[in-house]
Amino acid sequence: MSIVVFRSRAAGEIVMMGDTAEQLLALIGRSMAERGVIPADQVADAIERLTGAVEQERNLVGTRWADAAAEDGDRPVEPPVGVAQRAFPLLAMLRAAQRSGVDVTWGV
Repeated sequence: MSIVVFRSRAAGEIVMMGDTAEQLLALIGRSMAERGVIPADQVADAIERLTGAVEQERNLVGTRWADAAAEDGDRPVEPPVGVAQRAFPLLAMLRAAQRSGVDVTWGV
């Protein structure tokens, strides 16, 4: 299992498990590599793609979670950990990078 570290001069480091990082990178149109960069001029597109994926999942999972909760009766049903929770730190970094006009990099 690999560990991926995201870095930007606009924010602190983010350490993520490799499979989670790979999923998030795929959502923004990047492939997992030993090292990579999201140039400052492409950060806005990455934010848009990741935000879109979060919203799409929320709509889909929200419906399924409500159905499961209704079927379970008295037992509390926890919503699954999804893209929104996993993407939150990366989105925060991307937004900070966008405000500062800097790149976001990653490395294994």
